[in-house]
Amino acid sequence: MRKIDPYLNEKLNSSMQTPANNSDPKMNVLISRARSTVMDSDYWTVETIREGNNLSDVSVAPRRFKPYGTPNRIYEIHVNDGQVGTSVREYPDKLKDGFVYQFGLGAGSSVGIAFDGEWKKYRKLWRLVTEDKPWIFWVDDKNILWKQYWDEGDTKRQIDVGVKSVQAIRAWKSIAISEIDQGLIVGYIKQDGTVWYTNYCRQADRSYIWEGPRRLEEFTGIAVSLNLFITNDYRMGFTIEDNLKQIHWLITVRDWAGMAVEQDKIIASPKARVQFIPVIYHKALEDEIIMARSSAKAAMLFARTDNTVVSLENIPTTRINEEEEEYQDWGFKVRIRLNFETMNIPTFHIVVASTMSSISIASIEVIDHGYEYLLTIDDIIHEFGFNGVEGDMSLSVSNFSNAAGYDYEMINILFAPINLIPPAIPLPEVEGIWNE
Repeated sequence: MRKIDPYLNEKLNSSMQTPANNSDPKMNVLISRARSTVMDSDYWTVETIREGNNLSDVSVAPRRFKPYGTPNRIYEIHVNDGQVGTSVREYPDKLKDGFVYQFGLGAGSSVGIAFDGEWKKYRKLWRLVTEDKPWIFWVDDKNILWKQYWDEGDTKRQIDVGVKSVQAIRAWKSIAISEIDQGLIVGYIKQDGTVWYTNYCRQADRSYIWEGPRRLEEFTGIAVSLNLFITNDYRMGFTIEDNLKQIHWLITVRDWAGMAVEQDKIIASPKARVQFIPVIYHKALEDEIIMARSSAKAAMLFARTDNTVVSLENIPTTRINEEEEEYQDWGFKVRIRLNFETMNIPTFHIVVASTMSSISIASIEVIDHGYEYLLTIDDIIHEFGFNGVEGDMSLSVSNFSNAAGYDYEMINILFAPINLIPPAIPLPEVEGIWNE
């Protein structure tokens, strides 16, 4: 609140506030608006994307090759009359062509679209510099959720079954630590009202893969509608409406490493003390070389997040014959080696990637303190161990910290069980007469 100017206050206190006695008070009010945070409808351009009597679901995504200026093309996927179709529109649309139809994907009920890419900073704002084509997602008439890299049909893959609706978004990715990547996230509601998601993100070995479907365990209601969003403080979230018409917000932790503040450079310089000692020279075949070295050491210990898995394999438990390498038990142990030292035994969790069924761990043996562990599997998946598993296994490592007391990030890694074929079991010898 501002104080009234004394000159204006004198006019307000006048018994006759008229122009004749120069007591006609006036006040000018100036209001400014920050366009970077507050916008009204005057600044928006409203356009019609698609029209139709039986139009049900539409999703759009802009393509951007530079972190400044406008997008150069807009991609769109829709459901009209129960059929899934796609279109693109140049931006700016100088020829006034509008959205031009591209290709169809058959019968469906729900669609989503999102670009993958890298976050780039321009004038203190982060923008997603996208790839050339987007990923598209749709639920067909059999309630199967599919994904495809735009028009490349050979990339079409099934995500899940029993799906009702789908949404997609590109979440935050650290520019400083490549393994910190929330990924391109696909969220969807199943017919039973549960909420699931999968994401396409960078792994510890620097490869990009689609991770397996996960249920959003924090939501326990029956979902009716779903939306995805990202925040300006580097979080990603789910907005869920349940069957009781209540709205739930679930927000991730901040994926801010290297993005929230300007990058700094820290240089550690040890204080070296050099003491010279008198040297008596003797005649020799070669000249003597005197070197002064510092014994000081400088080290900085912090919570490293570049932790990775060096190796992972499942192995047999008992060897019968050293020469022929015959085994009695087949693949009931998993050996994992890390590239960092842990101060406590981590929590290990193994699941079958195709069914997401958990595998119980009977015991954990420390082979190399803080670096290598041997896990003994309790579940008998098959009489020959992992031979009964179809597809990949997923191993997660969590709840572990370094010497400074800081927690490491959780690790997820896929591995294919070694398909150990057991030796043939000879038939027992039976006395008697064999019938031909």
